[in-house]
Amino acid sequence: MSTMQRGPESDVAPWYRQFWPWFLIALPATVVAASMFTIWLAIKSPNPMVVDDYARIARSTEQQLERDKAAAALGVEASLRLIPDAGVIELRLTPESANPESLNLRLSHPLIKERDQFVELVRVPGGWSASLVVPDGRRYLELTPGDRSWRLSGVLSGERELRLAPAVAP
Repeated sequence: MSTMQRGPESDVAPWYRQFWPWFLIALPATVVAASMFTIWLAIKSPNPMVVDDYARIARSTEQQLERDKAAAALGVEASLRLIPDAGVIELRLTPESANPESLNLRLSHPLIKERDQFVELVRVPGGWSASLVVPDGRRYLELTPGDRSWRLSGVLSGERELRLAPAVAP
């Protein structure tokens, strides 16, 4: 009777009990899981910055330019003062002849549309005023009369006094 000799390879555990095969399988499995998560995230929250209606954007830009030119032709300017402690915004319009029935102020957040604010200003002795939670950070301002015949624009970056002027020269 012959006895079989056991060699060093017979003491090796099967592949599924080894570390390295599972490590090598885990690397691509992790990439697949991360890819699935990325796809789910992209589908769940699409980027609101992507716009596909270029004709509407072109019309809107053209209308804004026309309103800027109308403000420049009228010579309208505004000085704006924020009083954060009181939660008030004060506005003075020049020249005095520019006397619209109502004024609207839009404070646009550069990235998040939900943080935009829209304020209707009320006429007070010496100018216009409104209650406002003074925003922190950068905002784009747009001042228009009720009939939207002209517009003034500016950028608010933390200052408390600001001058709004037409974006174009007459």
